[in-house]
Amino acid sequence: MSTVPYPHLFEPIRLRNLDIPNRTVMAPMSTNLAGHDGQVTPQQIAFYRERAEGGTGMIVVEFCCVDASSGRSEHRQLTLETPAYVAGHQRLVEAITSAGSVACLQLQHGGQGAKRELVKDGMPWAPSDVGSRSDPARLVARGMTEEQIEHLIECFGRSAELGVLAGYQAFELHGAHGYLLTSFLSPYSNHRDDSWGGDEERRLNFPRRVIERVRQSIGDRPLIYRLSADEFTPKGLDIDDMVRIAPKLVAAGVDALHVSMGLGWTSFDKVIEPMSTPEGWRLPYSRRIREAVDVPVISVGQIRWPQTAENAIRDGDADMIALGRPLLADPEWANKARRNAALDIRPCTSCNYCVAISSGPNGTIGCAENPRSGHELDRLPDAGNLRGQRAVVVGGGPGGMAAALMLQQAGFATELHESRDELGGGLIASAAPPFKDKLTWYLNYLIRQLDKSAVQVHLNSHVDASTLSGPDSPAIVLLAIGARALRLPIEGIDSSHVRDAYELLMGHTQNFPAVDKALPLLVYGGGETGCETAELLSEKGYAVVLVSRSPAKQLARSAEVIYRGVLNTRLASNPRIRIIENSSIVAIAEDGRVQLQHNDGEHSELQTLGVLIAQGRRPDDTLLNNLLEAGLAVATIGDARKGGRIGDAVHDAYQTVLGLCASDAPLRPLAC
Repeated sequence: MSTVPYPHLFEPIRLRNLDIPNRTVMAPMSTNLAGHDGQVTPQQIAFYRERAEGGTGMIVVEFCCVDASSGRSEHRQLTLETPAYVAGHQRLVEAITSAGSVACLQLQHGGQGAKRELVKDGMPWAPSDVGSRSDPARLVARGMTEEQIEHLIECFGRSAELGVLAGYQAFELHGAHGYLLTSFLSPYSNHRDDSWGGDEERRLNFPRRVIERVRQSIGDRPLIYRLSADEFTPKGLDIDDMVRIAPKLVAAGVDALHVSMGLGWTSFDKVIEPMSTPEGWRLPYSRRIREAVDVPVISVGQIRWPQTAENAIRDGDADMIALGRPLLADPEWANKARRNAALDIRPCTSCNYCVAISSGPNGTIGCAENPRSGHELDRLPDAGNLRGQRAVVVGGGPGGMAAALMLQQAGFATELHESRDELGGGLIASAAPPFKDKLTWYLNYLIRQLDKSAVQVHLNSHVDASTLSGPDSPAIVLLAIGARALRLPIEGIDSSHVRDAYELLMGHTQNFPAVDKALPLLVYGGGETGCETAELLSEKGYAVVLVSRSPAKQLARSAEVIYRGVLNTRLASNPRIRIIENSSIVAIAEDGRVQLQHNDGEHSELQTLGVLIAQGRRPDDTLLNNLLEAGLAVATIGDARKGGRIGDAVHDAYQTVLGLCASDAPLRPLAC
């Protein structure tokens, strides 16, 4: 019997004539770590090297644009158009292969997904003219000429040739998500009636020609084709179409299919799913494709744990498993799985913090839980001359727990003080609403890491200047105490019918009213907390009135954009939730009657079962000022400094610990 904990996942596989040591694949993800000119950077090399050293079988390097002047999709996207760029890619390949992984390069052209500000004349290319959604007469992409089509076929081939010179062992064509290859294939975007469009066979001509040209360039190396198994778009391709098309791509010269999902402009929540999406939901789609072809199939998306990956391969859903966001959270995913330490994997919760911080001209790849993701060249924090000195963290939320672990790793004698009887803080509240239970994965991970560490954890502990001052005063105090509710100037705010929505999410339900089908609970606040509180209460059987001072279209406007879209769709279709927009509470009576003033000047009254306030949390500087006045060295992180998301708190902790260690780090002059 095999002693490997996940024998199917860690079985070698051959693509064409290339042996891959195991079935794990790093999915291609835009890092925005390349140079503005598309060159490979040291930061990028370090980023990929860490995932290769983490035991991943094959690394698919992020999308490399074959013609930057017409198809660049990111401000710092890789390109490989001239021999001058080969040396950087050679260094990248060497970093990947020397760590025991296989180096694969994804070739891409953005098509209508190219950024207008980055392409020549500000007009992306597409199979057919694309009009603006708000004004169809205004072009946002122009249909390609025959000459342009032939030019790009050659560009794919030329970039592949240069990739061979760089040493890449395999290549992938990005034919998913709405980029150029997809848009030629899909009837949603290809409205031509010539050799390049019309019926399905003609829409296949451009992908076929690109496959053939790249095959000429790469010889006997494996060629993978990434596709969307379903575009979830009216007039787009669905799974039945792709089951029919997939064998034709294989016949054109493809050695494996990488099965993704969705169309960027119409179903982005299928391309990059929100937290609410179940783990493994894509596997039936990859199974359908696998049953239609005789080459290996890679499945990607919402596979977070080794057992899910193992079962998928064992049960015939896929031959290989691609991991994207999980390798941002933990580059050691494969190594930890191999040594049967799955509970030590820092789990991806699909919070999409990585999406939020990587967007825009200055964004780069990152992870809420792993602040070193994208910053692999940072020195690990080291206390240096402060080693062994006392460090105190106040607050056991995500920022506080992460800070305590990092301070202990750096060499401090670290204490973590939490005023409640359990660790978690804001993570508990964040994980309470429906469809957000994945956040408990991260909470449990942090608690396990603390249990294994030398950090001294004190629950039900209240500290102040008097308890921290003295001969053994700490070298540093980190305040991670979160935020406090503001007292709103509303008549009756102290009524027994009024509760703090945040405290409900924290699990404090003492004396909470029983469900009354005749009376609703009123949630005041249309932000993320208010919307999630309304959904949680409705799940428990309550009728809910959600009152927002803003228009309904602005509900949860600070939430992560993908999650916000599906959350608002659920709210709008929930029969137990009534939304009252553009309105404020004027008064709350002791019997539960609530007076509302609407933005049009009208007033109304609601009889309620109770009121939950979901707005107005701000940092409380009382303890901070108390400690500063006592002369203690103090820093604040997370919501204690500025309201934000879980990732903001963890990144705050990282930067604060880095800064503390840097202040005592030895200085070394540069040789030149």
